[in-house]
Amino acid sequence: MIVRTWKSLPRLVRFMFRNAAIGISAGWMLLGMILWADIGGLYTLIAHSSYWFAALFLLFGGFAVTFGGAGVASAVLLGHEFEEDDTPDNASKAPVTELKPAYLKVPAKH
Repeated sequence: MIVRTWKSLPRLVRFMFRNAAIGISAGWMLLGMILWADIGGLYTLIAHSSYWFAALFLLFGGFAVTFGGAGVASAVLLGHEFEEDDTPDNASKAPVTELKPAYLKVPAKH
């Protein structure tokens, strides 16, 4: 069911989710290394705090937002193409209609 739901999403959404997940994973790995190495005494500061859960929540959230956006932006700017799959997504099933201009009658000023 998850695979069917994933395939029913438009390709652009799948592209963004995939690259955001890659960026978030990279950011959390970097944060884990920073905490493990205790750079700047960050881990010690968090470990001795009574609000350690809030500190970790804010750190992980900040790294997820920053690196998730960076992952999507780098994929777009590097020009990664979408993978070719044979299953059409829901966006390609939309009917194509011809666009026509809309005319507006404006009364003349006297």
